[in-house]
Amino acid sequence: MLLWEIRIVTFITNLLLLVGYALLYNWLQNTKFTNNIHQKLRTSYLVSITIAFLILFHSASELSIIQNHNNTGFGWTYINFQIATVLYALLSSRKQALFYSLSVVTLSWYWWLPNVSNSALFYVVTLIMMWLAQRFGITIGTYRTLYYPFCLLFVTPFLWANFISLRGIDVGWPWELIITLLICWLLWEIHYLVKRQHIRQAVLLREARTDKLTHLNNFRVFNEDLLSAYSHLTDPLNYSLYTFDIDHFKQINDQYGHLVGNQVLEQVSARLNDILAQLPYHFKTYRTGGEEFSFILFDTARVTEHPTQIANLVRDELSQLKFTVPPDQKFNITISLGQDHVLPDDRNYMDIYSRADERLYQSKHRGRNTICVRPPMNTPK
Repeated sequence: MLLWEIRIVTFITNLLLLVGYALLYNWLQNTKFTNNIHQKLRTSYLVSITIAFLILFHSASELSIIQNHNNTGFGWTYINFQIATVLYALLSSRKQALFYSLSVVTLSWYWWLPNVSNSALFYVVTLIMMWLAQRFGITIGTYRTLYYPFCLLFVTPFLWANFISLRGIDVGWPWELIITLLICWLLWEIHYLVKRQHIRQAVLLREARTDKLTHLNNFRVFNEDLLSAYSHLTDPLNYSLYTFDIDHFKQINDQYGHLVGNQVLEQVSARLNDILAQLPYHFKTYRTGGEEFSFILFDTARVTEHPTQIANLVRDELSQLKFTVPPDQKFNITISLGQDHVLPDDRNYMDIYSRADERLYQSKHRGRNTICVRPPMNTPK
């Protein structure tokens, strides 16, 4: 009876260790390292902790067998946890370095395993299962109906080889099968716990970076993108910034109500994306204020469109939007737009925004429904 109590306590302890490994593995795999060295060594870290836990479980198994005078049953105490470590690593990562490293470790295990004459065959079957685990890990990890049968197939060559090596299984196959299914269930729950957490984080991040009404990027992202573009600037004319206001938007809200005002904002944002998608630039769009919108055009140095052409295109297309309010009353909108591009003597990433904003207000002072742009560098202002 004492032997079974020891096995149960050992099982619980190993289960906690396996949980710790899985959580550490996920953290290393998904955390955003601020240090580039750690970023480059991410795969090495994943390989290292996986091998370290395999060595830990294997050493504990060997010591347990020795301590109990080569009792066969203690050779089965840790085998499932070693297999689970390999399986979890392969299902969670597509890194080839991990596959090759674990292939070598598995080869060493089969090579070392005594009393198994056909270990090469077991190794080949295991290698195929390892390849399938990594190649189709996302699909297998998505459906329970695939995951549990695959787990049982994956452990089969390991357990069979161990059975031959130890010349028996005095703990009984029912116990071994129950332990295997419990471990598989635990890994599944950890996988989905992490997956749900990532989904929640992605939703929160998207909400923090996206304007809820227009679904455009918000000012926070606008600020980050301007900083990033300025920090990676390689050409003095590498990007241009356009910013515009909807003329007399407060009057629209006062006359037709805020719901109509929201519809105007939504349609302007959708149409803006459609217009810019027709241009030969990479672009990003933003809602930078109540009725203020901005967009950045990247790689502008390699394309010859004059800023005036682009600004007038946006102004003309948006002015063609038609809005209807009861009782069958229609109205259009106009915009005032300012544009500028990054300059060689800019001292700050927000300098371009200050100039574009200044040109926007020049447009307003000219009577609205106008544009004010900076001409290309080789033409006078």
